[in-house]
Parts: sequence; structure tokens; C-alpha cells
Amino acid sequence: MFFIGIDDTDSRSGQCTTYIATKLAEKLSRYTVISELRLVRLNPTVPWKTRGNGAVAILAKEKNIEKLKKLTLREIELNAMFDDRGTNPGVVFYAGEIPQDFTDFYHRCLHRIVEIREAEVLAEKYGAEIVKYKNGRGIIGALAAIGCKFRDFTYELIAYRKKDNWGKKRRVDKHSVFVMNAKTYPFTFDNVDYSTNRVLITPNTPCPVLLGIRGERVGILYQALEMLNIKEPIDTFTVFKTNQATDVHLERVNEIKEIKEFSSVILRGRVKKKPRTIRGGHVFFELTDGKTTILCAAFEPTKDFRKIIVKLIPGDEIEVYGSVKKRTINLEKIRVIRLVRYEERNPKCSICGKSMESVGKGKGYRCKRCKTFAKEKVKVKVNREIEEKFYEVPPAARGHLSKPLIRFCGLVA
Repeated sequence: MFFIGIDDTDSRSGQCTTYIATKLAEKLSRYTVISELRLVRLNPTVPWKTRGNGAVAILAKEKNIEKLKKLTLREIELNAMFDDRGTNPGVVFYAGEIPQDFTDFYHRCLHRIVEIREAEVLAEKYGAEIVKYKNGRGIIGALAAIGCKFRDFTYELIAYRKKDNWGKKRRVDKHSVFVMNAKTYPFTFDNVDYSTNRVLITPNTPCPVLLGIRGERVGILYQALEMLNIKEPIDTFTVFKTNQATDVHLERVNEIKEIKEFSSVILRGRVKKKPRTIRGGHVFFELTDGKTTILCAAFEPTKDFRKIIVKLIPGDEIEVYGSVKKRTINLEKIRVIRLVRYEERNPKCSICGKSMESVGKGKGYRCKRCKTFAKEKVKVKVNREIEEKFYEVPPAARGHLSKPLIRFCGLVA
């Protein structure tokens, strides 16, 4: 098998690496057999990512290799956004069985910040050919995409626009997207967000992508595309095998001290302080593992998910899922394991009914007005408005790699 890895050809102002890969695959197919196109998402916390931190790999039969290389580099040189300061394309060519070191490198690229030199050393060790443009940072994602071995996977059908329409409003009938979703969900997912009445399959950037439909099987994606009322011509479309919606970026940690900046984690702990809402609508709370604490956040774009978070109280045992920046876990979902059902409160006066005040630590409680006395606090049942189960952010706030609950064996919130 011959592998072509490509990354960092786009920018925030335009282009798309999947589009370049699609056009390239069309040209390569005249000289070899293309067996698979991959869209591989990497660490979502990388500071210099464009949008989704995605690299691509093309898997082809080992035939006319020099011609394939020449066509690949020509396609990059004609279409990559070289004028953008943050665009640093990289290409990796490799023929043969994928070494375990490549797969290990892929996993490092999911969980931490990786340096260009690491990719260079690994490529040299196994004879992979690298081609760098500008600083060549794209070779990191390119090599990771080649090294990806899917434990879990989904597919995405991406349709592209005619060049004349790039930068213009996308003309996909909204109602047809909701109808398509109703007919194909859960075999396709994250097409729409009912909480905000938004269509999610069409991006808002000036890139060549018209729409992207994500799902469990290739066939259902073709059916979904046919259901849409698209009011502009499609240039071309292709289906990528992806690691999207798999939670592959998350690593379970047992203690907060194990958490590293720019990682993504699963952590179990207890709520230490009552969640607070700050200006802008962001909600924060402290989680403890019994030794230390870390801040957890549900930011404004998570919308109604914040209503769940504010109902947590100190002592609730939960499991949090999210990415770490500035020592804060940006929540993607939580699992409520055990809710506090009773709270200790100051006893009420048997005469006036008001709460007594503490006389001093270990000295009991007294009503100032009636002089009644009680030795200790009382347990009061708490009315909880949340349940012991999973809760997730809405589709519009979900990251590319974050696994929706519907993919947890059909589990829904």
C-alpha cells in the first residue's frame, strides 16, 4: 500500500485540505487504484490550528509511485494558501506496512503538542519521504494521518461547491435538512441542532465545502444527500473514513496531578463548590479528587447544558469529559454518578421556626430570640432536578472528535 499524508494547506480565510485531497485523488485514480481517503482529526487544543485540526491521508495501490508523488506536489503547490502566514503545508509519502511507531505518533498527536523534529526523526528512521513548505509544520499531521489505525470510526460525505460560489451564501434548503435528519438519525448525526433550530451540515466559512454529512455507514450518507434540496450545483463529493465522534482524543486520568496542559481527559471527582455563572453566561465549578482541585467550565455556546451544570451541588460525584486549557477543563459531557440526596443544615427553632445560629465549633446551636438549643445539625432531603446519567453539550457546541451519546450503544440524554 502507498500512503500520501497531507496537512496544513488551508487557512481561516479559505481553502480546505479535504478539497485538495479530493481533487488530487481524482487525478491519481488515472494512474493507480485509490482504496481509501481518511480525514483524521488531531489534538483539538492545538493553539495554531485553523478550524478542526484535521489532516488527510490517501491510500493507494503501489503503482506509478513517482507519478503519484509528482501529481501530489503539483496539487499542493497550485492550491495551498501559501500567502497566509499561518499556513505551513507538509506532505509525507510512505510505501509498505505501517510501523507501530507511526501509530504511536498518531496517538501522541491526539493528546499533546508535537514538534516538527519528532516527525522528521520518525520519517527518517523508516524511510518515509517528507516534503516541507515554509516551516513544514504540516508534516506532523500528515504523518499522523498515515499512522492512524481506527479503533472506532465514522464516515463523512463532503460535497464541494463550484469555484464561482466560494465565499457566497450556501443554498441548501433548511427544511430538507431537518427532514433528512428525521429520516436518517441516528445513522447520521449532528446534522441539526434542535435547541437553536440551526442547520449544522453547512459551514459558515469561505471554503470550498458546500456541506458535510456524518454517519455510521457509507450507504446512508448517499441516501441522505439525495434527500436534500440543494439549490446550487455541486462540483464534486467524496466520502472520508474518519475518527470523528469517537472520543479518541480523551485519556482517563486517576488524579488531577496527572493532567497536562493541551490534553483532553476523563476525570472522576466530586464537586467542591457550588457552580457560579460569570459575565457572558459562562459557568464554572471546582472539581476535587480528594487531594487537589481543578476548574471545570461550561461556556456560553453550550447553551442548555449550562442549566444542568448549575444544578450540581458540593459533594456530587461526577465524571467529566473535556479538553484542558489554562488549567480548566472545557466540558464536552458529564456523567453524574452519585447525587447528594441530603444536606446538613442548621436546626430550626421549635418555637419561632427560624434557623438557629452556631454557638461555636462543637458547642451546638441556639436561637437568639427564643433561647432554644440543639446539639447538632439536622439532615434535610434535597430536591434534585437532575438525574444520575450522562449529559452532553448540544450538537452546535460539540467538537469534531467528541462522541455524541447516541453513539454510546444508542444511549441518549
